[in-house]
Amino acid sequence: MDFAEVLMRIKEASPKHRLDIGDPDLPPPPELLEALRKEEDFRYGPAEGLPEFREAVASAFGVEPGEVVAVAGGRHGLAALMWVFRRRRLLTPTPYYPGYFDIAGVFELGLGLVETDGGWMPKFAERGVYVVNYPNNPTGVVLPREKVRELVDVAEFVISDEIYRDIVFNGFTSPMELSSSVAVVYSFSKVFSVPGLRIGAVIAPRDVAREVAKFNRATVNVPPTPTQRAVASVVDILPRRRAEVSEAYRRRAELAAGWLKLEFVRPGGAFYVFPRVADDVRCFEAALAAGVSLLPGSLYGDPRHVRLALVEDEERLREAFTAVNAACGGPR
Repeated sequence: MDFAEVLMRIKEASPKHRLDIGDPDLPPPPELLEALRKEEDFRYGPAEGLPEFREAVASAFGVEPGEVVAVAGGRHGLAALMWVFRRRRLLTPTPYYPGYFDIAGVFELGLGLVETDGGWMPKFAERGVYVVNYPNNPTGVVLPREKVRELVDVAEFVISDEIYRDIVFNGFTSPMELSSSVAVVYSFSKVFSVPGLRIGAVIAPRDVAREVAKFNRATVNVPPTPTQRAVASVVDILPRRRAEVSEAYRRRAELAAGWLKLEFVRPGGAFYVFPRVADDVRCFEAALAAGVSLLPGSLYGDPRHVRLALVEDEERLREAFTAVNAACGGPR
């Protein structure tokens, strides 16, 4: 089954519990909603982003504004960077975020796979441009610092997809901390629970940042300017918000560990679990019949697992996990 077929089946079934798409259920911060309500300027802006947005993101990341480019969401930033490095050898670990292959398909790019062990730890040995995603979607795994060092030591360049960097339970090391040959893709979608706003940033060396701005001009022209201004005005709440959402999703991951009768590697961040099953499509259909939508692992390159997004409150998750146990589970 491809993504379109899976989503069609979910739409037809209209399940009580939607644990499929990673659409955050926590309310957005009121400061951001108020800032958006006040926006009255809808004019164009520069392709690289408004100065105030770039300055705010630069301050949050400890870089210069010239190393920041506004993008229309994380996937847009990923597409820009994969286009920038289109003539290089691109590699990504398994299981993978399927959006990478959507982008590669449009640009007719090759994307090689790097196998991982039973704890979802990759062996970084080949030279190339790595597209990595930590905290990981779909597993929730976070690389230890020594593994990040292994990555930057072997990579020609790293495209670090850090959409979930604000949702961590036990610390996180960005490749950007260990190497200058790194571009970070960042989004406000998950930490602020606003995926529909489509606003993010690429933080990269200046030569790469200039190429991303070229991609903007050729595609969206200008990332949404009212959203840039609103987000820039509330970037200072990120530390508090990061702590709040991390704690909420940590509790849900702990609940999954205690309630689900399926084996999975405990996540170190994000809001997913990726339990092992005998057959992913069979589990998907059985869970759907029981009122819970989840995603088959084959969408992420692994048919022996399914992905559950922890995007309901704890009471509803208990009910959903009970249904998944009956549909797909067995003794641990």
